[in-house]
Formats: sequence, C-alpha cells, structure tokens
Amino acid sequence: MQTEIQKGSSVLRPRARLIKTVGEELISSDIVAIVELIKNSYDADADIITIDFTGNILEIEIEKGRKKQTKKVFSKDGASITISDDGSGMTLDTIKKSWMEPATNFKKIEKISPVKKRRYTGEKGIGRFASAKLSSTLKIVTKVENDNEVVVNFDWSAFANEETYLDEVFSHWEVRQPLEIKKKGTKLLLDTLKSDWDELKFQSLRAALSRLINPVAPVIDFLIDVNIPKEMAEELSGIISPPESTKKPNYIIKGKVDGKGQANLEYISKKSDKPLFSKKDLTKEFKPMRTPVSGPFEFEFRVWDLEKESLTQLANEIGSTTSNVAADLQMLSGVSIYRDKFRVLPYGEPKNDWLRLNARRVNNPTLRLSVNQIIGYISISLEHNPDLKDQSNREGFIESEALNDLQVQVISIISELEEHRYAERPRREEEKVTSESLVEKFSIEKLATSIVQKIPNDKEVLDLVHSTQARISDGLKHVQEILSRYRRLSTLGLLIDAILHDGGNLLLRIDSEARKLENELKKKNRDEELIIKYLKGIQEQREIMAQLFKRIEPFGGRKRGRPYNIVVEHAVKNMFELHSTELIRSNIECSLPNSENTVTIDNGEFQTIIMNLLQNSIYWLQEKKTNRKIAVEVHRNDSELSIVFSDNGPGIPEAKHHLIFDPYFSGRPDGIGLGLTIVGELVAEYNGDFLLMKDGPLDGATFKIIFRKRI
Repeated sequence: MQTEIQKGSSVLRPRARLIKTVGEELISSDIVAIVELIKNSYDADADIITIDFTGNILEIEIEKGRKKQTKKVFSKDGASITISDDGSGMTLDTIKKSWMEPATNFKKIEKISPVKKRRYTGEKGIGRFASAKLSSTLKIVTKVENDNEVVVNFDWSAFANEETYLDEVFSHWEVRQPLEIKKKGTKLLLDTLKSDWDELKFQSLRAALSRLINPVAPVIDFLIDVNIPKEMAEELSGIISPPESTKKPNYIIKGKVDGKGQANLEYISKKSDKPLFSKKDLTKEFKPMRTPVSGPFEFEFRVWDLEKESLTQLANEIGSTTSNVAADLQMLSGVSIYRDKFRVLPYGEPKNDWLRLNARRVNNPTLRLSVNQIIGYISISLEHNPDLKDQSNREGFIESEALNDLQVQVISIISELEEHRYAERPRREEEKVTSESLVEKFSIEKLATSIVQKIPNDKEVLDLVHSTQARISDGLKHVQEILSRYRRLSTLGLLIDAILHDGGNLLLRIDSEARKLENELKKKNRDEELIIKYLKGIQEQREIMAQLFKRIEPFGGRKRGRPYNIVVEHAVKNMFELHSTELIRSNIECSLPNSENTVTIDNGEFQTIIMNLLQNSIYWLQEKKTNRKIAVEVHRNDSELSIVFSDNGPGIPEAKHHLIFDPYFSGRPDGIGLGLTIVGELVAEYNGDFLLMKDGPLDGATFKIIFRKRI
C-alpha cells in the first residue's frame, strides 16, 4: 500500500532515556559528577559547600595474592550523599525555566554571577544531570533570601523506560514554608546511590577537590567541606586544602605568556639565592613560525626531586613522613588547566599525561621530567581563549589547533625549567664531557703495557694479556661497526622529512610532465617539439632524483667502511643541499668554502657531524626575525685540518658552555641531547677535537672541528 502524497511538519520527540545517556554516559565517573555539581554551587555565588556521606560502613574480605584482607567500604545500600551550599538559591521560576530546561543558554547570555561577579564555569546547561550518574533519585531543596522554600523531586529511573517520551515524564515540585534552609542556598539529596565508595575512591575525591580551585591564585571566598563517616577514614574529612608538601617544591617556573607567544619567566630554586628572570619566544616551536591561536595564559609549574634523600628532607621540614610526602605528590601530580579559576577536567588527572611528559623522559631520562615529578597550573579565561572549547562530556577540550598550540608552548616552558634544574643537579662522572672516545674508555692498552714491563718473563701471563687484548680489540671493532650502522640509520631518520619533501616534489613534476606527454600523444596532430620537451623534463627530474639518492647513500645501513679520503668541502655542500628546502624556507643565507681539502674519514660519519651542526643552527636561527646566516670555513696546515661552523643566532649562554656536550642535555623542548655528543665521539675516534669557540666568523654559536694527522 502506497503512502498518501501529503505535506506537514512534526516536532522532534526524544525518548526519556536521553537524560540517562547524558547523565550516565557523558559523565565518566562519580568524582567528575560531584565536581560538576560543585560548579553549580560556585556559579550560585556560594561561600561554602558541604558534602555529607551518610550510610553504613561494611567490612568485606578481599583476596590479595594468596592472602585474604579486610577492606572497609561505604555501601551504596541505604546510603545518601547530600550537597549543600549557601549560595543565592533558586526561585520556582528559575527551577522551571533554567534548571528544568536542558541545554539552556542562560549562562551564555549572562556569563557573570550577579553578587560575587564570578565567571560562570559552565555554558552547555547539562552539568546538572551529573546527579543521574550518582543516584537514582534526586531531591532539590532551594531558597532565595526572604522567600519560601522550593522542593523538587526527580526520579531518574523513570527516564530509563525505553517506551516513554521525554515530555511524558513529570517531576513534582512544591513551594512550602522554610523547613531545611533558614536563609538562602541549595541542598541536593541524592538517594539510592549507584556505586560503593572505598578509601581509595575517597582519597581520589579529596585530591580532585584539593585542586579544583586554582591553588596558585585561589578563590578565597569559596570553601569545600567533606564529611565522611568516621569509621571509614576520619583523616579524609574536613575543609579541602592542598597538603603542605605541595607548597615546598625544589624548583618553580612561573609567569605569563601573551597572545603572541612571548613568555615572561621567573625561575626559583631552593639552591639559588634569588629568582632568575628571563624572556622566551615560544613561536619558534611552530613550523613555520606564526602567532599561536590558543591565546594568552598564566602558569606555575612546581617540581620535586624524587630521590629518597630529597623526600626525607622535605618530610623533616613539614613534620611528616617520607612515605606520606611521596603519596601526596603522587596523588596530586600532573599539569592541570584552570579556566576562570576553576579546573578543567581531565587535565592533570592520574594517567592523563596530556603533555606526553613520560614519553619525552623515555627518550631522555637524564634531562627530562616525568609527570609524577611535577604539579603544574595553567590559568586561562573563556574570554581570551575562546578557541579552547569544551567537549560535551566535560572531559577536556575539543582537539584543535588551539589545544596543540597550548601544548607546544607549555612543553617549551617546562624545557626551560629542565635546563636550569640539570645545571644545578650534581652530575655523574659518565655524564661529564671528555675528549676521550667511547672506544678509548674500554681500552686496556695501558694496563697491558704495564704488565709486560713488570713481568716480562712470565710467558703464561703475557699470552693471556695479549689474547685478552686481542679479543677486546675485536669486540670493540664490532661495537664500532654496530654504532656506525645505528648512527647512519639515525641520521637517515632525521633527514626523512627533507627527503620526502624533495622526493615528493620531484615525483609531482614527473607526473605533471608525463600527463602532458600522454595528452599530446593522444592528439592526431602531435607536436614533436612538445613531446621532446616533455621527455627532457622527465629526464631532468629523474637526474635530480638520482642526485638525491646519491646524497643519502652514505647513510645506508651498511657496515662501517674503511676510512678513505673525502673532499671536505664537497661533503659539506652535499649536506647543505639535502637541507636546501628548509634553508630557503627559513630564509637562511649560507656561506660555504670553495677550496678543496681532503681528510681520511668514513663519508657517512663525516656528514653525520655536519648534519647535527646544521640542524642545530637552523633551529636556533628561528629566534632571529631577519638576516639569518650560517658560515662554514675550512683551514689547513701541515699537521691538522680544521672546520669552523658558525651562525648568527642567539648563541650559547656562558652558563651553559660546560653543559652542551653532556649526553642528554638539550636546549630544545623536543631534543634528545645526543647530537653534539655524537659529533664529539666521532671526531675523537679520528684523533680530533670538537670545541666551542668564544669568537667566530658570525656572532652566534661557533664550533670548531680539528682533525690531526695520525702518527
């Protein structure tokens, strides 16, 4: 049977279970739900909010390994949570037109609270349904000053009926004489809880609430009081405040970043007498350089050394124990974001390493910080950071360029702290700079010579010494071959972007010429001159690609070859040509030598040396707005050949001169800190020196490589 042809209109009638979806599925946990309800109290200009857990504490048996242990649990059966505040309260009209209208735009229109002029923390109008995550029923008692009391009852289970439409579920209210609230405020009574609470969950709640309001710039007229049954964990009850240990870090970096990515930094350390002030351009971390879209922000990052000695010292300072201090720092560690002084979840939550600090530390454990060492605060505002938009589930910002820009800038700031911290901490012997090559460190040549001199007639001992020395020598050669292979592959990996870019452009040109050729061949009246032109174009691009392959050939994963004479200037030019696209894009003027001098070295290892110096210069030259330059000079005398590599970038501060050659030290936020170490090792293996010069052809950083004739 066909449907009758007709026109009309209908309303969209959502099923009642939509509320269940919003309340239970978009709010990820009970703790997040409580935070959302507290935000409503904050927006209502409350001075204090009280959270009361009322119910029975049960002792249950759990298996831990082969043993059985007793565990206390706040049972959901017959229990309730009451959240009370002394805020402005709600009239019946407000209840009907704002609270009972999901996704109301009231807070988008008003934006600022009427009494305390607080910036509203929510705009989507769905946070109220967090109560559906916690319990099956909700009773609201609310009262504005000099008015009667309004009572509203919600049965969230009624919204679970899949057959019922949303407009068919009624929530009952009444206006009565004041019984529960004397002056003003709101009370939420959550009955028929949906989950139990154990001690760990209460600890997590207290930790979440202790940093709900920015502790660096706290709201002094808003307190949170939590009351938990004494039988459960009495020490977890009371006014929320951060532990004393969080106020005594080993290192602090704080300051402001303007909307153009320019940072004013203040570094403070227990070991330094006075703060260190500096400025940093964070835009050089953007490729290409540009103004960030994330907007301005303020920050403070507090960092602790987690060695037992440091934690014990802190525990003694505050009259606590090492284990308690470690637990406090572990519970509160992470970098949190605060918008208009209120925290944005889940940034800074356990296991939410949104800055990937742990991944950075894996690559460079000596320099980088892990997420459990840092308690950080970032302050933004909705007005000045409009592109950082909330996800509907209240679980962070929508992935966007603004969020990426914020991450890049924060990492750059943390990198600055890491450098200062590294300079202050005592270094192990193996981390200190040396002109001795890795192979020389494992040589027993001096020991063998001494033994031969002292016991020249003991044939058995001498044979053992010589055979041991030979085995070690063979083993070191094998190690050198493996290191050489990895260095080549590592270098090739660093070059991959340039290779893909240049190779991709060549293929596009070849493809374009081939299409033109194909179209011309399809014509009846073909133009032979055009055909020859297109063929020549393809041939030219093919030859350029062949040259590209030839340039990267030394970085293949083959064994370390026998050193042979290479023309230094040709090898330098080859590396600059591999980076030509980036050099042009960065508008860097290069001055290269026209002489021809040879040195005996593996070509791939020599180009690895030049590549590390060149990539460092390209990076640091981004700090200059114009007139960027790199100069390379080659000098030779009877006994040695020297290469001077210079740029006119910001240079290397004198305080860092003794650090830059250390393994894993890096001034780049994403740096592993092995570039200059590898250069030093390679140069040392060829009886050379690698030096940082005070003066050079240009006024930035100047390095000098010296190769001596082997005797």
